Amino acid sequence: MSEHVQATATLDAPEGPPTGDTPAAPRPQTISDPRQIAAVVMARMNLINTKKDELTIAIKGLMDLTQQLVQAYAGQMQVIEQLAARLKAMEETNGAKGVNGLAVAPGMPSA
Repeated sequence: MSEHVQATATLDAPEGPPTGDTPAAPRPQTISDPRQIAAVVMARMNLINTKKDELTIAIKGLMDLTQQLVQAYAGQMQVIEQLAARLKAMEETNGAKGVNGLAVAPGMPSA
């Protein structure tokens, strides 16, 4: 004897677009036709794949932006290091004489 097994699934998605300002509450529907169940599963898989693709695009965009920020930061650090080296060289060259040969006390503006 063979047994007939019938699959059932509950569909939680609303039928059609919501109307008005508030979304309609989903009305669960029980479906038992395997073709309908397969259609619901495939529709949900497509929805999940679409969301996954959207997230992948968003993550790639964030990665690109992060890379640009890191490159800009590295460039700024390089400029700061060059300026610090120039300042140190100028301080060594001028020594305690200051600008135009005038003595400048530490912390005092140099004319």
